[in-house]
Amino acid sequence: MIPLLSAILASVAVTVLSGSDLPRPSRSQAEWQNAEIGVFVHWAPNVYQGSEGDNLSTPNEKIDPDRFNAVSIVRAAKAAHAGYLIFVAKHIGGYCAWQTATTDYSIKSSPWKNGKGDMVGELATACRKQGLRFGVYLSPRSDIHKVDTGGHATSVVKQDQYNAIYRQQLTEILTHYGPMFEMWFDGGNIVPVNDLIAKLSPDIITFQGRRANSTRWVGNEQGFAPYPCWNTIPWKEGETAQEGAGSPTGNLWCPAECDVSILRPNWFWSEGSDRNILGLDQLIEIYYMSVGRGVNLLLNITPDNHGEIPDAQIKRLKEFGDEIDARFGKPLYSAHGRGKVTTLTFDQAEPIDHISLREDIRDGEHIRKFIVEGKMTDGNWVNLVTGSQIGNRQIFPVNPIVTSQLRLTVLECIGEVKIREFAAYHVNRLAPKAAYRDSKQ
Repeated sequence: MIPLLSAILASVAVTVLSGSDLPRPSRSQAEWQNAEIGVFVHWAPNVYQGSEGDNLSTPNEKIDPDRFNAVSIVRAAKAAHAGYLIFVAKHIGGYCAWQTATTDYSIKSSPWKNGKGDMVGELATACRKQGLRFGVYLSPRSDIHKVDTGGHATSVVKQDQYNAIYRQQLTEILTHYGPMFEMWFDGGNIVPVNDLIAKLSPDIITFQGRRANSTRWVGNEQGFAPYPCWNTIPWKEGETAQEGAGSPTGNLWCPAECDVSILRPNWFWSEGSDRNILGLDQLIEIYYMSVGRGVNLLLNITPDNHGEIPDAQIKRLKEFGDEIDARFGKPLYSAHGRGKVTTLTFDQAEPIDHISLREDIRDGEHIRKFIVEGKMTDGNWVNLVTGSQIGNRQIFPVNPIVTSQLRLTVLECIGEVKIREFAAYHVNRLAPKAAYRDSKQ
């Protein structure tokens, strides 16, 4: 048991560090973080080859997504509580899934819709109609001209040629299919594009972009974020955003994104690949270890060689969304507050087993150390959670207790603290062991 707050503060002084000029999210970054879940859609000619990379062996006339249905894909994404969708418009093999003028290695050479089909266009329209934000993955690494890994060509002349092609492709995407929510530059991008983005889509979020309004890779493809995973990083103009846990003393707001495939580790469909589909318990663990740690989750699904999402993937997405609703659809009680102490008072003593915290991040990330206590039926207080970061969101499973009041105390911060949400849940379901964190209970 832990004594009353006055006794705690007698031994642990609440510290307000000097300086409140913290990095802040842009409006689009804050919207992106509030979306929490995205759905990735990987499709390329390698679905006909049974491989993770396109070896260019599939003739154009065999590339035929004849059952592609953008509306059903968007519905499946929304069923999983996704706030945005990212489609692989061009992977490293260079095949373009839109009506590009840059190459015949594209959907315009497919028999699908007599060469008039446009997967990017149909998804952009379906997302817009169903209220889902849309973005694309546009690989800067390779195309039919075979520039080397990382987008590096073998000569200055070839590099200039590739830069021109890639810039035209990006211009087509940003001009014809906007507005775009997020653009994925997987592995970074050496092609100069910031001028195009500033002109055509200045509010777009760029994953691993060489610009301020970016997000970063969490550092693995398991869907797990470390704790803490700070929203700021050290950065110099023109750098690709650093991956990993970030730094509380970083100078740039650049939140992390967890990407993982529902067919982990495969990103593309192949014959029999749905046997590897992640179980619901695995997906819920990923949710706790990404969204539950304040990091966006980008969950990949993959159409088959007909361009159709298999039923097993669609079913699992819905199960995932339903389970999130069942666990966190409605808190028992919630509150918001300002300052070092926020109290959540119940109408009566209730059993709880989860606590969710959100800091108001619009003015930056202020909290550096905190505790959450619960008032027991005998009047004593017990420490439920001890942590460092809150950021956009943290979900803490705790050992079940019956309590009538919870108290959040910020022990160390920079400037004024604003708590957007302090919520208690009785989930009454098992939480993944890995999701439990520092507790003195």
